[in-house]
Amino acid sequence: MKRHILILVVISLIAIWPFFKKGFYQSHDGEWMVIRFTAFHQTIRAGNIPVRFTDRLNNNYGYPVLNFLYPLPFYLSEVPKVLGFSFVDSIKILFALSAVFSALAMFWALSRKFTKEASLAGAILYLFTPYRFVDIYVRGSVGESLSFAILPLVLGSVFCISQGKKIYYPLLAFFTGLLIMSHNVIAAVLLPIFLILSFLLIKKNIKQILLAFFLGLMSSAFFWLPALYDLQYVKLSQISVSNIKDHLVPFSRLFIPDWGYGPTPIGTGAFSPQVGMVTIAAILAAIFLRFKFKNKNLIVDFFLVISVISIFLMSRPSSPFWKVIPFISVIQFPWRLLSVTVFTAPYLITFVIDISKQKRILAALIILASITSTVLYTRPASFIDRPDSYYSTNEDSTTVRDEYLPLWIQEKPTGRAEQKVAVTNGNYSLLNLKITPNNYTFSIDAKGNVDVRVNTIYFPGWQVKANSKKINIDYKNALGLITFKLPKGTYDVIIQYTRTPVHLLSEIISMFALSVILVYFLILKWQKQNF
Repeated sequence: MKRHILILVVISLIAIWPFFKKGFYQSHDGEWMVIRFTAFHQTIRAGNIPVRFTDRLNNNYGYPVLNFLYPLPFYLSEVPKVLGFSFVDSIKILFALSAVFSALAMFWALSRKFTKEASLAGAILYLFTPYRFVDIYVRGSVGESLSFAILPLVLGSVFCISQGKKIYYPLLAFFTGLLIMSHNVIAAVLLPIFLILSFLLIKKNIKQILLAFFLGLMSSAFFWLPALYDLQYVKLSQISVSNIKDHLVPFSRLFIPDWGYGPTPIGTGAFSPQVGMVTIAAILAAIFLRFKFKNKNLIVDFFLVISVISIFLMSRPSSPFWKVIPFISVIQFPWRLLSVTVFTAPYLITFVIDISKQKRILAALIILASITSTVLYTRPASFIDRPDSYYSTNEDSTTVRDEYLPLWIQEKPTGRAEQKVAVTNGNYSLLNLKITPNNYTFSIDAKGNVDVRVNTIYFPGWQVKANSKKINIDYKNALGLITFKLPKGTYDVIIQYTRTPVHLLSEIISMFALSVILVYFLILKWQKQNF
């Protein structure tokens, strides 16, 4: 076992060599992730937990992007940051560890059902497949990369439960919650597959399985519940981030090896949506063996079916289906379904190797083919070396279409305001102004009625108090800024971003679910349930 782990770690280093170079690299989202992380870090240091609104982004007018974006990568990146690493290195560390851990976790999951040699080959294929390197080095998606490290933990938990190990029920719930928080779209694609897989493997205790997935869903409610509820307030509810037709490709693009760094899978320099040669071989070999031996294997059959369906849905002929399949639009980009084949191929190839008479030879060939067919993809388009200050002072919105701007904003700010708090009319004295992330305080002596403008966009959760009394906010202005009136008098004013009732409810639900999961785990541990 230790030998296999050592082999996996050493081979995984081949896949992450760019992270050992100084600086970062150019990708679609990578630097935006660093910018968001700096805003996240500044906000969380000010005591805002969970982080939902960052008042530095959007030209220092604020942006609620972290209310809608998967949060786990940023919370985990806080660990290396607190240990003294830079913002860039903290994100790089998360990328690198996610890649290595994904292979180790898949090896653990597959070895619950198959031999160590076969599981080793499946784990290496899981990492050395084209879409993984698209995610890491082309798109720079830290959330999807992290989700691939958590998926095997859910899979392995299902396998262990099917073998009678009850202690994995709470672990399944915990890992399910982590998966949702790592990348909500990948979770939406894969969790239904895990649920069906659980029903196929576990004939009894269906209620406990459903309870485990439900607790996992509830443990992450602090993220997805406000994101769904607050969607009604932002422009994303009225626009589409992508046009499905722009991302459907000819079948040839799914099978012919090529590489590019463009923003779409079509056109000059387009990134590659290829399934991968070894993945295709795994699917074809599994189909051949199923017909040859005619042994009933529901899991293999299920994985083959969903693999073929996902490949079809990424192709141009599937265009009509994207208009009629319920909720499929949540995927946004058809090529995200490559996550299905990335997940199913290791199981299929492990199955093929395990029933072979020459397990070690075939496993070695699969490992060699997986590495040699994709190792050239472990390279970014170019490297860049910027100081941390470039990211920590960047005030971009970090989204393509500013889709998280509130609906009431008529004009997007084009430059930062000279001051965060301004009194637009009236005779006054303003003292002790203190600005911290999502929290502004000052004292004001108003000689008459005054109008105050806060150069931060309003979003549900912002609150103004003067002498501990709540003041009505008026945000019906072109920029959607927080404004309010004060009559004559002396006031101590606090303007801060707080929890809405929905935010508070979601956090209570998550805390309760996590408590149930922990108590359930401790009870089973006390009963000496084995891992």
